[in-house]
Amino acid sequence: MNGVARSWFVGAWRRRSIVVPGGDPTEPCEAWWVQTEQAFVDVRVALPGREYNGLPYSSTRAFAGWFEIAEGESRWHVELDSDGVVPRTDRAAAAGLFVSPDDPLLMVEDAPGRFREEWVQCAPVGEVQFVRAANLVAVRVGDISGVVSMVDGTVSGRVWDGAHSIGRIFE
Repeated sequence: MNGVARSWFVGAWRRRSIVVPGGDPTEPCEAWWVQTEQAFVDVRVALPGREYNGLPYSSTRAFAGWFEIAEGESRWHVELDSDGVVPRTDRAAAAGLFVSPDDPLLMVEDAPGRFREEWVQCAPVGEVQFVRAANLVAVRVGDISGVVSMVDGTVSGRVWDGAHSIGRIFE
């Protein structure tokens, strides 16, 4: 996809913060969401001493699957998850997932009454690729790659950003 305009949601997004009602913005983990038009990989690793932080979507885990926008909502069809029931569909109102009008490299996921996450685009340019199979989802956006796979019933994942990686794979 070099030289082709991307959809607004495609990218390698690193979470900057999460906040719940009545709380302050914080980031208890390193969280990466690598998203193509058709597939996604999401890997999160809690920071030392922050594993049991009580925040949604903020524990060590890896999940992946396919994506669509339909009937006014974003839908992540989760096929692999190290910490959840699959298959399932996570949904967000189309109005609740948007690029900030003040910063084109900032994606906001707003679930009123539940949480608000801010994600920074880390690969605004570059080729986009994905592979999806029964026990594997692999995506690459620019120089950032992510894989979630299941081996012998255990789901694990890893994201590489060129300088380092997070997650666990085949451990």
